[in-house]
Amino acid sequence: MMETLTERITRYLLLRNRRLAILDLYQRASDVGLLAINYPFGEKKRGVAWQVSAQAASGLAGDRNRARALVARALKRGPVTAHDGFVDSDHGESIEPIVTGEAGGKPVYQLQANGGDADVKPAKRKKERSASVYRRFAQPLDSMTMFALLREFLPPPNPTQVATALLIARAVGESVADFKTLRDVLMRRNPVILFKIPVRGFERQFGLMLEEALIAPFYASLVDILDGRPLSAHFRETRPEMRKRNVLTGSGRKVVDVTKANLKRSLSTAMLGDPMSLLIVDETAETIRTEFTAAADIVLQCAGIDEALIADLLHVCLGIQASESVSVMEGMMFDPGSVSVDDLALAVRPGRTAKTVLSLLAILADTAGEDKAEYDDNRSRRGRSSHPLSALRDKPKASLIDMILPEVEPSTDAATDKTNTVISGRAVEAASSTHHVRSLRVENLAGYGEARPWALDLKDDLALWREGALGWDEMSSKMLLSGPPGTGKTTFARALCNTLHVPLIVSSVASWLEPGFLGDVLQQMSEVFETARENAPCIVFIDELDAIGSRSGGRGGDDRHEHYWTTVITRLLELLDGALKTEGVIVVAATNLPDRVDPALLRSGRLEKHVLIPPPDAQALAGILAHHLGSDLVAVLASAPRRADSHSESSAQDMPSCASTHRKPSKADAALKKGQAHV
Repeated sequence: MMETLTERITRYLLLRNRRLAILDLYQRASDVGLLAINYPFGEKKRGVAWQVSAQAASGLAGDRNRARALVARALKRGPVTAHDGFVDSDHGESIEPIVTGEAGGKPVYQLQANGGDADVKPAKRKKERSASVYRRFAQPLDSMTMFALLREFLPPPNPTQVATALLIARAVGESVADFKTLRDVLMRRNPVILFKIPVRGFERQFGLMLEEALIAPFYASLVDILDGRPLSAHFRETRPEMRKRNVLTGSGRKVVDVTKANLKRSLSTAMLGDPMSLLIVDETAETIRTEFTAAADIVLQCAGIDEALIADLLHVCLGIQASESVSVMEGMMFDPGSVSVDDLALAVRPGRTAKTVLSLLAILADTAGEDKAEYDDNRSRRGRSSHPLSALRDKPKASLIDMILPEVEPSTDAATDKTNTVISGRAVEAASSTHHVRSLRVENLAGYGEARPWALDLKDDLALWREGALGWDEMSSKMLLSGPPGTGKTTFARALCNTLHVPLIVSSVASWLEPGFLGDVLQQMSEVFETARENAPCIVFIDELDAIGSRSGGRGGDDRHEHYWTTVITRLLELLDGALKTEGVIVVAATNLPDRVDPALLRSGRLEKHVLIPPPDAQALAGILAHHLGSDLVAVLASAPRRADSHSESSAQDMPSCASTHRKPSKADAALKKGQAHV
């Protein structure tokens, strides 16, 4: 009988699962000294080979049962009982030992894997070859026997991986007429493939399997189209020693509240960028976004988990016949469609009967409604209102992300002059004073050197960008401010917010590092930039940038946590690159110690504009005082000592505004200097 497309894809995906299990088992065996590992092509990324270590070869010589017991003791696990499901060691083996030479007149066997860039084809099952293998087993234990023994200790199949594989195969079989149609799409320069499988937890598991080469024949590094958390929710790089390919991914859950314009922009940027695959995975029960269907070259979808799929899953993972599982489910009030991927991990355990597993799944399925209600409630509390910044205001109080809205221009009526500022969703009303103070704007600042013209140019460019006359990649939208403490780096960010009239998202490296655990730190960093994308155009201000350090050192020679810091810096580099691609996100960072910042953060496309802010000179001090004194300046100058009285009136008239900080000092500057000297 001819194999269907669903059966073909199922067999392929299950073999990739088994392949990874074998590779991990051999790695574990090499860690405990049973196998010796070498790299025939010079590096692990290009290929790995194992052979029995000299110590194991001498220690395991003799009776096979004794050798099995010694292997179990070394691996600290028992052999798995074989059944006619997935763990059957006599069928579907995708990796075979190969003869690589002779030593002492006996063949040397190695198992070689190519690092995941291509499949290792199954060896041909010929009777003559099998007979020669079994004749070798009758001889004293050798490398071939060791590999056969090790495969007895393969762990049971992962039910979440098997379920995901079955769902993918079913979606392909139900959506594609033949394999040629699927192959033609996969062979394109940058194919866009949409998976619509309404099973809770499917998106994350799909991402994890992509990273582990369990779906495509290569290890993958996932890049989210919204520059947020990867589809797998992994921040730490998996298997860093292996060669990887970048794969763009999109999540159906993440785009529920994304505007059409932002989603179109993200999709177009991803599709027109570097040639790579774009996989969109949607586990929601909602209708597929029109933007996704328009972009997709092929849509693969299925109804989700049903009784037939659960029966196949129990057969593969536990060796339970499908007919037995179906018979048990017939007498149960059971809704398989409410089962999540994580539910399967909890219920499908080795040694359990079909009745036990299915009873547990029925209980877990009953609670699915409660989980959905809780999710919808949390989502509604975070939902947007008519105001574009309401989503940020509705964030939980525990969030470390602060946002400041641009100030409203002060009214000329002092009795009604009030300025409202929103910080972390809390309205803070600044009571008006009896005197008028200019709004904090870049135009009114002094002593900021090149930062001031950069900001004013950005203001003009932003207006052109809003009109569509200038591309975001043509603008200078990132800058690093450095200087001694107290020189006004944070003040500049607040003034820039008012000048550009866009929100200011305030964060710092110290707030990122507060959680401590690497995953939480990376998540906090990502949330800052995700919030920025949701509220673009806006400014992201990162304070204390030097606290993140440099990958080249700078921590007193302490490299015990080198991986931690390298991961954090690498993630920030990715976020800055993502901010460059995401239109409307302006990044301003500040540091007191610029020499401690990783050089990669200062390269083109990142914080390439670096402005040093020195302590203010006399001219800058005059502008600063003029700004803060406002309309009281005349009275202050009038109260100066008698020798400055003659100049008071002219000083009040000629005192430079902060917007003209680059002209020559006036009489007011001289009068102010004399007053300061007298005080």
